[in-house]
Amino acid sequence: MFGLGVAELVLVLGAVLFVFGWGRLSQVGNNFRQAIRNFKQMAQGGGETDVTPTPSDETERKESRHVR
Repeated sequence: MFGLGVAELVLVLGAVLFVFGWGRLSQVGNNFRQAIRNFKQMAQGGGETDVTPTPSDETERKESRHVR
C-alpha cells in the first residue's frame, strides 16, 4: 500500500496518537465520519437548506442597529 511497510504504518500511527491523544483521536474520527455523511447527502441533493430570512430575523436586524 503506497510503498509503506508495516513498520512505517506503525510509526505514523504512533505519531498521530502522540499528536492528538487517544480521546481527541476518537473525536476527530467522529467529526470525519460526520463530514463524509454530510458530503454524501449534499452530493445526492437531499440536504438542501433554506436560507430565506424569516420576518422575525429582519425585525431583529432592524432593532439591533444603533443610531449614530
